[in-house]
Amino acid sequence: MKAQLAVEFILIFAIFLAALTIIALSLLNKAVDISRSTIEREANTLLSKVANTINTVFLEGDGFAINLTLPEKIKGFDYNISIENQSIWLTMNQRSYHKRLLTNNVTGELKKGENLLKNVNGGIVIK
Repeated sequence: MKAQLAVEFILIFAIFLAALTIIALSLLNKAVDISRSTIEREANTLLSKVANTINTVFLEGDGFAINLTLPEKIKGFDYNISIENQSIWLTMNQRSYHKRLLTNNVTGELKKGENLLKNVNGGIVIK
């Protein structure tokens, strides 16, 4: 009788432990998904900000200038940002994001921190 109770207790405990493990793994997957989508949202928000600023400088015409500040990190992750072929590219965590620009005439490199964007004769110069 005592042996049967011990076996039943172990069986119930094993089922309970399996259920807890499944719940824990499910919660962990959900947390990873939320973290990934937050990082993607932040990357796309930064790209939109930069693209909109460059497009505004282009549309405002010759002589217009504006400062643009880029963060050192996005959600604690390092990133690279560049402008190529009328698109702005952001690479982070082995993933790339991009946005199209209104102009292909952009010279200079974006850097983390302060950037000065100026329209010079219809072309965008980044200092």
